[in-house]
Amino acid sequence: MCNVSVILPVYNVAPYLAECLESLIAQTYQDFEVIAVNDGSSDGSLAILEAYQAKLPQLSIISQRNQGLSAARNTGLKSASGKYLYFLDSDDYVQKNMLERCFTLAEQQTLDVIKFDAEPFTEDGVVTTNPYDSRAFLKEKKLYTQQKWLDVQRFRYNSPVWLCFIRAALVFQHNLQFVEGILHEDEIFTPQLFTKAERVMYVGETFFKRRYRKGSIMQNNIYGSRVSYDSKRRVIQLLHQEMQRKEVTKEAKRFLRQRRNVLYVDSLHYD
Repeated sequence: MCNVSVILPVYNVAPYLAECLESLIAQTYQDFEVIAVNDGSSDGSLAILEAYQAKLPQLSIISQRNQGLSAARNTGLKSASGKYLYFLDSDDYVQKNMLERCFTLAEQQTLDVIKFDAEPFTEDGVVTTNPYDSRAFLKEKKLYTQQKWLDVQRFRYNSPVWLCFIRAALVFQHNLQFVEGILHEDEIFTPQLFTKAERVMYVGETFFKRRYRKGSIMQNNIYGSRVSYDSKRRVIQLLHQEMQRKEVTKEAKRFLRQRRNVLYVDSLHYD
């Protein structure tokens, strides 16, 4: 058993995978495992993973047929043994002190979730407008109760799970998994996570480097497609179902309702 499980879905990211793995090798805190889930890659990504096992002995590889990002994350979850979880996208990378800073703070403050910032960049190295900077809205290293956290999230919310360092027990206790077969999977997973977390803290540092690249689902027209629309409608249904749970607090229902309504308005833009 290790202290941190890094879950790394891998699908056709050969040009970027080495940079991601190098950022893990460079971590100043080394008590972690990397569970790389090769999701049916056909571009040499698997060979890169295998070559890196000598440099990164904590790296284990699971290969499966292509099933999508959510399924790959769920596969990694099943093998995770760490006290904390981090979901890393394999075409991005993290700052070398990320795991050390997050693990130390989580242990000191007994945290369920640590939220931090990201910095996007394009393939030519140009930094774009940053939608992942929450310093103007969240207080640095303030301990948020669930009620306070959900209240502030109604005004400044980011869904990507790679902005969160998570206590594994929280995920397993509530049997949280990623919905498979859809886009926008974080739009349901992260709200479920936030409505279960009791102790949350924000660190205003850009631990995560987000690559905007050609060929990425996130930056392609697929997000204006029928599959995107259908995925949003599915997430809207799931958010509504989550609101109906008896154990959901008043504050959680209000937060979930807002997320549902925002996605509903977004879905109206489909043409």
